[in-house]
Amino acid sequence: MSFRQTLEQQWQEGGWLATSLRPLGGLTGAVATWRRRHIHGREADIPTVVVGNLSVGGSGKTPLVAALAQVLQQAGWQVAIISRGYGAHPPHWPYRVQAHDSPERAGDEPLLLAQLQHQTQAVYICPDRHQAIAAAVADGFDLALLDDGFQHLALHPSLRLLVMSGEQPFGNGYCLPAGPLREPRVALAAADALLVDAAAASALAQTESPPQFGFQVRPQDLQAVADPQLTRSLDSLTGEHWTVVTGIARPQRFVDTLATLGADVDADARFFPDHHVFTRVDLEALSRPLVMTEKDAVKCRKFAQPDDWALRISAELAPDFMPWLERALSNWRNHEH
Repeated sequence: MSFRQTLEQQWQEGGWLATSLRPLGGLTGAVATWRRRHIHGREADIPTVVVGNLSVGGSGKTPLVAALAQVLQQAGWQVAIISRGYGAHPPHWPYRVQAHDSPERAGDEPLLLAQLQHQTQAVYICPDRHQAIAAAVADGFDLALLDDGFQHLALHPSLRLLVMSGEQPFGNGYCLPAGPLREPRVALAAADALLVDAAAASALAQTESPPQFGFQVRPQDLQAVADPQLTRSLDSLTGEHWTVVTGIARPQRFVDTLATLGADVDADARFFPDHHVFTRVDLEALSRPLVMTEKDAVKCRKFAQPDDWALRISAELAPDFMPWLERALSNWRNHEH
């Protein structure tokens, strides 16, 4: 297990390494608190909805962004998804991601989002979110949905949504590098609403946080990495011995999901760091069939073998969330539409 993987495990389970880093975590928290108190960003020309995290690592945010984009589009908004573009090397900033782009050009999560969207939506990447939003406005979009950005204080969004998941949504409760938090827990007060899965809902007190709305992430099917048109049912996970490969923040969650679906998971799973840049060498010697996440698959498509599969998932929002969201955006709706 690498140093990073050991540390991330201790963020949940405790250990001497995470404990020794608490003074640095305190400094991170103090700086984050100062920034939120003193940096007041400017609004954009169109309504902006941030979907962010208080902690680092996989919380189901990407499928939630995809689901939100679809329901907002169905409600009449022309939605542009905005991302920082972590790890991307586009020809220019801001850049509108194309579904056929390489992950090196677009970044893994923006590319996945672009491939999940209909032609009526788009994904723009730029470290300066205002520039990305301006490009979206120029192309005729009237609502910006930010994938991450809760800590991007240069923008004052219309709505801030925080995603919370798992039995320990705050990990050990400490800020980086002693724990997974980007900001202290008190930053919850800056959110307009929380999107919580069932496990996180039971860990959060209703009285101490903004309004909470449930969500579920559901497995759909398996998609061939080399040929996205080819799929197989979840039932096909049972009765076979699967090799798991991941480059995500919380790999054990993915393994647990597969086991719940009946997969016989190889104990020698290959866990790479989050946003790992996969190469052919990473996969060529592994036994098949092989299963990975959709985010991993966009980086492995060019050299995937026929028996490499991605578990496709989708997010489902609680029925009471969309009426709340429409009310929250009603001033913009009345002004713009």
